[in-house]
Amino acid sequence: MRPMIRMFVLAAVAASATAVFASETIAVDVPFSFDAHGKAFPAGRYQVEYNPTINSLRLLSKTDTNKSFMWLALPADYTPTMARLSLLFDNEADGTRALRSIRLATWETPVLDKRERRAAQSEVSITGGR
Repeated sequence: MRPMIRMFVLAAVAASATAVFASETIAVDVPFSFDAHGKAFPAGRYQVEYNPTINSLRLLSKTDTNKSFMWLALPADYTPTMARLSLLFDNEADGTRALRSIRLATWETPVLDKRERRAAQSEVSITGGR
């Protein structure tokens, strides 16, 4: 009985280790400050990572490690000619920027910036990790 229990424990450890290695992480430089859900993020280097265990995308500032945010990840259209990482921002009329969405390969966030679009707004896209 003991060898069988040991085998199940080892199988569980191996399965969880596989899930950890299946996560994907890509870094990108954002040359401007921006807001996400009312939280201010500084310009700098960011890491975006996908966690398959809880189907989430996490944005983590490498410049200010206290700044991070996590969102539910949904399946996204992706082709090999697209950048692996895409961050989409809205330019507000007052000059500020708001993070609208993140796509990491086949996973993306829902629309994060729920504000109404005004004629003065435009989009800024930052991509990385081909």
